[in-house]
Amino acid sequence: ALGKISEGEELTMSYIDFLNKQLKKQYYFDCTCQRCQKGLKDNLFLGVKDDPKPSQEVVKEMIQFSKDTLEKIDKARSEGLYHKVVKLCRECLQKQEPVFADTNIYTLRMLSTVSEVLSYLQAFEEASHYARRMVDGYMKLYHPNNAQLGMAIMRTGLTNWHAGNIEVGHSMICKAYGILLAMRMQTEMELRMFQQNEFMYHKMRKAALNNQPMQVMAEPSKEPAPALFHKKQ
Repeated sequence: ALGKISEGEELTMSYIDFLNKQLKKQYYFDCTCQRCQKGLKDNLFLGVKDDPKPSQEVVKEMIQFSKDTLEKIDKARSEGLYHKVVKLCRECLQKQEPVFADTNIYTLRMLSTVSEVLSYLQAFEEASHYARRMVDGYMKLYHPNNAQLGMAIMRTGLTNWHAGNIEVGHSMICKAYGILLAMRMQTEMELRMFQQNEFMYHKMRKAALNNQPMQVMAEPSKEPAPALFHKKQ
């Protein structure tokens, strides 16, 4: 934890981020959101260049190459070989360039990784270049007020600030702050609802997640139920 946790405070976590579709494999359940159920935006997640459009065989080979590179990157990061990580990312992004669109999940993962590692190595100017490319892709995938987008913009703003790009950094940090402030208001509203009526809050949340109208039912009572049948005297 990064701060003090009060007694009774609710702790939540995301099972998985949108770039890593391993939900069923790791947690053994399927997401019921519309994007996952209807395959919305999958054409963007696996987007390829339009002009010229690569063949299916080329796309298949590039996906496998990207997966293999990600495995090498994970191994290099675990061994602390950060300059090797940067080299692998650069090479992979160069090969992906003529094949993948800027919203492709494999390109976004490479951009996220290389910008993070370059920032750790204090190569902020190059890191800011990759981070801005990452945000451009995110903005085509996320809702403008999505918290994940806000975090990505904040990180990119800070990277630009460290690189000396003060105006760009300030603009992005302000934009991120606006998104996260809206999210804070939303979570505070839900917190009040939860504190006032936990039972009703969970009913409403479940209905919303399943995209169903909520059916209002009586809150369960702790008192014993009245006798419905009477023994014949």
